Amino acid sequence: MTKQRTQSLDIDAQRRVLAELFALAERHWEFVSILEQAGWDVVKPRLDFEASFAESDEEQSEFRRYVVEHAKISLGNPNIRFRLPEGEPCSTAYMDDLRRRHEEQFGSHRAPGRPLWMKQLDPCLRRMERLRYEDRAVYDRRFACVEAEEKQRRVRETARHASGLAKQFGGELDQPARFYQAVMERESKPLGFSADAERSARDRPVLSKELIDGWDLCLSPEPLAWFPGRQDGKAETILSLQARRHRRPAAHAKWDQSLIIEFTKLIRHFDLLYRSFASLDELEVILMARMHLLSLVIKDIEAALRRGLSKVL
Repeated sequence: MTKQRTQSLDIDAQRRVLAELFALAERHWEFVSILEQAGWDVVKPRLDFEASFAESDEEQSEFRRYVVEHAKISLGNPNIRFRLPEGEPCSTAYMDDLRRRHEEQFGSHRAPGRPLWMKQLDPCLRRMERLRYEDRAVYDRRFACVEAEEKQRRVRETARHASGLAKQFGGELDQPARFYQAVMERESKPLGFSADAERSARDRPVLSKELIDGWDLCLSPEPLAWFPGRQDGKAETILSLQARRHRRPAAHAKWDQSLIIEFTKLIRHFDLLYRSFASLDELEVILMARMHLLSLVIKDIEAALRRGLSKVL
């Protein structure tokens, strides 16, 4: 009976555990600044673009607050990346109040026929989406500048951070698992992770560390893929809390034994902008960026998870 209880988390228990992470979301803008100082700044142009639609200092402040609260929601919905949520989605008091004010101004967001821009809760994002809806050519020109700046910053990041390790893996771009493992073992070792042979497959290297008795923290590629037709790839390193006996990939997990910790959602757009690569050097850099962010928060994550688990196990 005890073993079953300590190796399984129902949806309510998962929500209670994840709620312990909300304090980290309050530091969103601090993390943006720290990463920028360390040379990881691809997210900055897109954040600045969204904020540029503010028409007052009050709207600027509201946008910054909205981003923080949205990060909490991204953290708080269990395993939302791979499955539909159960029950009511996670929310916060601030977001509930924002929805109430929005409905007073625009009516219910469920009303049929409403344009997408009208459903946006934040004034900056609503104005941005309205421009996209009403004058797509102008929007596309402005956003093209953002994307160009993101590409330039990625080039600078690659030149600054790539170690040259890719030279030892020539010809493996279309099968990057060995290279991925080499980079991840190097970057995650200072955080206490090591290779987990029992959870790994040839094309899916997993690293893990014990959090508490019966539960491990795992780092796994979900996915790690190269697309020959597009000549680019996708790599997303997922942090998850897993029961000791759990062995499945996240997309096929037993959801009472695996809980994704969406640490990359602590920074708006980070997960999106640090996932694609067109070379092994770029793959190394996006993995390094993810691990740098994790290094800033891993101790807080571990402490929060232990607190949460102590309340539900």
